[in-house]
Amino acid sequence: MTPRLPPYSLPRYEYRKPPELAGSVPGEYPVAIAGAGLAGLTAALELGSRGIRTVLLDEDDTVGASGLSSRGICYAKRSLEIFDRFGIAERVRGKGVTWNDGEVYRGTERMYRFNLQAENDQKFPAFVNLQQFYVEEYLVARLQQTPAVDLRWKSKVVDVADGVVLKVETPDGAYDLRCRYLLACDGAHSAVRERIGMRDEQSELLESVWCIADVRMAGATDVVRRSYLDNPLNEGGAIWYHQMADGVWRTDWLITHYPDRDAEATPERAAARLRKLLGADAQFELIWVGPYRFRKRYLERMRAGPVFFLGDAAAQHSPFGARGGNRAIQDANNLGWKLALVLQGKAHADLLETYHEERHPAARECVEHATRSAVFIGPESAGQRLVRDAILDLAQRHAWARAWVNTGRLSVACVYGQSPLNIERGRFLFTTARPGAAAPDGRFGSGYLVEALGSDFKVAYFGERAEPDALLIRKGDPLWARYGVPDEGATYVFRPDGHVLARCTGIDGAFARGAMQRVLDYRVQA
Repeated sequence: MTPRLPPYSLPRYEYRKPPELAGSVPGEYPVAIAGAGLAGLTAALELGSRGIRTVLLDEDDTVGASGLSSRGICYAKRSLEIFDRFGIAERVRGKGVTWNDGEVYRGTERMYRFNLQAENDQKFPAFVNLQQFYVEEYLVARLQQTPAVDLRWKSKVVDVADGVVLKVETPDGAYDLRCRYLLACDGAHSAVRERIGMRDEQSELLESVWCIADVRMAGATDVVRRSYLDNPLNEGGAIWYHQMADGVWRTDWLITHYPDRDAEATPERAAARLRKLLGADAQFELIWVGPYRFRKRYLERMRAGPVFFLGDAAAQHSPFGARGGNRAIQDANNLGWKLALVLQGKAHADLLETYHEERHPAARECVEHATRSAVFIGPESAGQRLVRDAILDLAQRHAWARAWVNTGRLSVACVYGQSPLNIERGRFLFTTARPGAAAPDGRFGSGYLVEALGSDFKVAYFGERAEPDALLIRKGDPLWARYGVPDEGATYVFRPDGHVLARCTGIDGAFARGAMQRVLDYRVQA
């Protein structure tokens, strides 16, 4: 994607000559990470916050891919909960635009409005919109306060040998870096993936072509994500727009149906379409304009021996549902604690295989959800359009049919329902908080439950007594109902990544200790 206007103004970070080229031989690093995007930065924080010596390598000296548009803009509740452990969630929230509501239009007629978070006792909203480079800047600032992480700019990984010896190019020349584990977070065009020769389980370039235009204009008091299907202002194509920070809006225009797609992705044509949408007298400034086409792809395996693939290096899909960046953050959240436990000698190395077992289904789920959204928004055949239009006809007449309208199934925390780590005993009222699910939040004491969980294993007793260091949730507390706890109470065990590990009815400390020890002793079944 080539920017058609001057890029955003971004911070530049200092390049320092690496010790390998300065006469020092630092030896083998426990972890090296290729790529300082959302996945790489979050993974480095997950590891560094646990004291794991990590080197993070990025070929650039800034954030946000040198200002190529605002890139990802929607940060989901689960990502904010992860960021909160590193002290940056409030910065994201303070700078960004919070939203819980969305509207769906057919043509120019509003079909309905929806709310993504009915409960008002959560620490974080459903989504905060913020340009990706700001989020990355906040992650970098936090890493600069994390002594265990060595963040190296202008350091491009160009080759990989045996998965643990990297050739790194810098302004001062190339050098070899040895590591015990490598995290490939180097994006959709991953050099690590190419050098290792990883195979895709599925790969397909979709037909839809979009024009992204980032526009500075007056903000709105009612912050809503608006989705327009079949809009006459775009010659029958779809239009999306979101409000972001600094009075900038992300607008997306489907341009597949135009005869000259390249011409439609210019500032001149983008401005003409915006005047149709906003009115001839509207005042706005184009910040960035460019075309976008997406690929449906995910790897057969997200691990190759000591190498793990995260974010876009592992999977790609359409942006509908705000899944890409949020998935990358969850990849790092899943792997970080497991890798730390193994490197600290507390867990068997087989635990690392559960990264693939849990995150591969998550990647596949995101790809399929996003692809179905893309096809619904921009049907690629007469049959697809016939089915889509029938659903819209029903939804305009009947509220129950709105669930079938797929303008982007918005990102929520993945449930590791088939994880081999899960344990459950007894009967619960419902499955919202089942093993594998991210812990449902709610008021707890003077704060929130997600704050109390921390970044280690945590036990919660739903009853009238608790062991030391465990959480106690008494009957009548709203969390009791949210977790589906029966009258006899329950024991819940949470993983270091904030997902439910195990649950049983009744108060049972031995069950909790056994569930945690089972993770540390985990072995892959032959």
